[in-house]
Amino acid sequence: MSVIVPTRDRPGSLADALRSIALQASDGLDGIEIVVVNDGGGDIAAALPLGVPGVTVRLLSHARARGQAAARNAGLEVATGRYVAFLDDDDLYLPGHLARALSALEVSGADVIYADCVLTDGRCPPGRMPEVSPYRYDFAYDPGMLAVANFVPTSAVVCRNPAVHGPASWFRFDPELPVLVDWSLWLRLIHDRGWCFERCPEPGVVFHRAPDDVCVTGRTDAHLDELGRYEDAYRTVIARWPVTPGSRVARFRSLFLETFQIAQTLLATGQRLVPFAYEGALRVLYDGFTNRLDEALVPSRTEAVLSGTTITAPLP
Repeated sequence: MSVIVPTRDRPGSLADALRSIALQASDGLDGIEIVVVNDGGGDIAAALPLGVPGVTVRLLSHARARGQAAARNAGLEVATGRYVAFLDDDDLYLPGHLARALSALEVSGADVIYADCVLTDGRCPPGRMPEVSPYRYDFAYDPGMLAVANFVPTSAVVCRNPAVHGPASWFRFDPELPVLVDWSLWLRLIHDRGWCFERCPEPGVVFHRAPDDVCVTGRTDAHLDELGRYEDAYRTVIARWPVTPGSRVARFRSLFLETFQIAQTLLATGQRLVPFAYEGALRVLYDGFTNRLDEALVPSRTEAVLSGTTITAPLP
């Protein structure tokens, strides 16, 4: 099992992330290879969990920052495990995650297993479940919905490593995209390679997401620019994977694009987006696509969630 960890100038959270990987060895999973890719950051030697039985650490260093896609790709080029997992340097694995995912891969025959993610806006120690979790990524797999928006965070993924069978340059993240590189890869694996995704319905990852700065400081211009980057990347990805006009996927892609417009309008009129705005909007969209919510209600419910004008109960 190779775990690829891109990092840049976050030695404290990196040390916690790496320790959460090393703790997986105590669950009976032997032969863990951690590939840390220092993407143009400072010295991180003190954060590396050296000398842990059953765990080896490889460190790659970029002289300058090349971005997360290039950093992950550098890790993929040297990973030797039959299976590959990913962990961002501010996220954590929960106990048993890799062992459960490996078992699910073997039993199901799937190519990719993704675990549920517990979201938190505070830090928690490795090996512990957060005391407070306002949202979870606990979405059942739906290929149509995945063609609309990404609900599979990179840190949740454990997959087969095609490189053990020969060159696999196609198994790479797109460094030309500024964001949404994981979603773009998932769609390519599904549509070009016929890969099968399955969910492991147990929390496996703590996904740290600080509430957006705009929610606290009101830096509207910066946040509008960020929304614009995401919208541009979203349009690029869906153009690569066109669908039949008027189809359910096409309609919900249009609804997702409306989400950008709603958010931009709120910010431009002096309002602030609530913390975890993306997660709330994604849940509304998913519920609409899977018929838990009337499709006609999706735009108004999305605006309410983004602005905080209605109370949405947190997920259990």
